[in-house]
Amino acid sequence: MREGSCSIGITGLVFSVADGGIGVPCLLVCLSLAMVKHANAATDVTGDGIRLELSPRICTLATHDKQCETKVRAQWRSPHEESLCLTIVDRPEVKRCWENYSQGTYSVELTFTDDLTFQLRDPALQHILTSEVLRVIREAIRYRHKRRQPWNIFD
Repeated sequence: MREGSCSIGITGLVFSVADGGIGVPCLLVCLSLAMVKHANAATDVTGDGIRLELSPRICTLATHDKQCETKVRAQWRSPHEESLCLTIVDRPEVKRCWENYSQGTYSVELTFTDDLTFQLRDPALQHILTSEVLRVIREAIRYRHKRRQPWNIFD
């Protein structure tokens, strides 16, 4: 009996079998485990458990409104201390950084017409750790159309 093994370097998986005759199933097991591990990593968008919450999360514009004017509160938490910066995409004037904190809050008065993307980044602003979007919803003009004319017994 000879021992066979298959490994995938990206995920660090190694699976050994005692019989060299089942190399293909070994490879299938390794690939399946690699895909599961990759899928789990892809769903962890916040990376290392960092959470960002916005309040409000939606700004609703009435028919006559052209822009949102509101105070936005961004609050983040991490299971361990982080050094990071909060930025808003296409708004370089808004930037707040923290060094060695496990949570932080930032409030800012904003005027905007389109969705705003808030990002938590590393201090060098090279990597996005997590992000949230403040959505703008424009109220549609609602016309109520009657499907048929109501009948009247007196006509």
